[in-house]
Amino acid sequence: MAEFKLDFSQSVFRTSIYNHPKLHTITCRQEAEPLKCTQHTRHASDALVRDMLKLAGFFCSQMSVRMTHYRKPPLSIQAQLDQLQQRGLAIGDVANANRYLQRVGYYRLMGYLYTQRIPGSDHFRDQATFEDAVSLYEFDRVLRDLVMEAVGHIEVATRTVLTYHFAHAYGSFGHLEPRNLTFAGQEYADWLGGVESEVTRSREAFIRHYKEKYVSPAFPRVPIWMATEVMSLGSLSRFYKALHSREQKAVAGEMQLAAPVFANWLHVTSVVRNVVAHHSRLWNKELGVSAVRPRSAGWSEREAPYAPNRCFFLLLLLRRLLEATTADSMDWRERVDVHLSAGLTTEVRTKSIGAAAGWQDHRLWRG
Repeated sequence: MAEFKLDFSQSVFRTSIYNHPKLHTITCRQEAEPLKCTQHTRHASDALVRDMLKLAGFFCSQMSVRMTHYRKPPLSIQAQLDQLQQRGLAIGDVANANRYLQRVGYYRLMGYLYTQRIPGSDHFRDQATFEDAVSLYEFDRVLRDLVMEAVGHIEVATRTVLTYHFAHAYGSFGHLEPRNLTFAGQEYADWLGGVESEVTRSREAFIRHYKEKYVSPAFPRVPIWMATEVMSLGSLSRFYKALHSREQKAVAGEMQLAAPVFANWLHVTSVVRNVVAHHSRLWNKELGVSAVRPRSAGWSEREAPYAPNRCFFLLLLLRRLLEATTADSMDWRERVDVHLSAGLTTEVRTKSIGAAAGWQDHRLWRG
């Protein structure tokens, strides 16, 4: 493990980087002059120390870094409007802008104003408008609703198929036996503990019925078909990944995918569900996890040149997964198609969502 300490007066920041073969402690102190760095290493080369600094985000040898206290005060709605206008943003409908700042918030809207800012500056480009940011915000809000609709169908189908195959392979309480899953070390106890916490928190009638009627296995140890109904999509994703190969292939086969691809896509879906559930910006977000490309025709990087960690690729995989659910996947695709066509009015918007010119006619989208 390598540990980095930053000592800025009374504040100490610490970042650890694990699984490194050598131990380094690098201390950076801010003084009156630009940031100085002293290094204490154990059998370490200068190059290795520089690599560790880069990993921690500090380029002490190339640039000066000054930390400071955050002193920005809260601004009234009128002050927020004034600041935006002073920075070059045109506001056509002040009353509507006031309403959005009151009910959506300055900080949230800045994520939609960002594309209109001059790079490296707080000021806005010529022709930048508050109304364009509101349009983009509303586009993203509806997009999240469409994504959540698809995720809901996929989540229910996955719970059902996974539960069916696992229960028939190992019985009602098969998940209580570690040998029935492939978790390593502490992973099984952590997963089961999380599931039991979710069961305990549940207010579902069937959970209450089990608790009040059955003494063995003792609550919160419930049958797998009850557990999967209340576990989070993240827990469900971990459950699928820990299945033995036979069950993984059976579940993935019903979802019309290879097992490794389905495991990855289920994880991506769980990540996106959290983004959407917290009403976070989606349209131009890097998801933090990349989707695996199936080996089937049309999915290669050459055939589908879309970033696998961006929203458009996500829409492609949701559309594919929906085909294995009770949803009308074509109807969903058509509604998303209409929405994207109305919202992706500029090249910047199209690229930011991870699409490209001609996305409407791509075989994976039309198919």
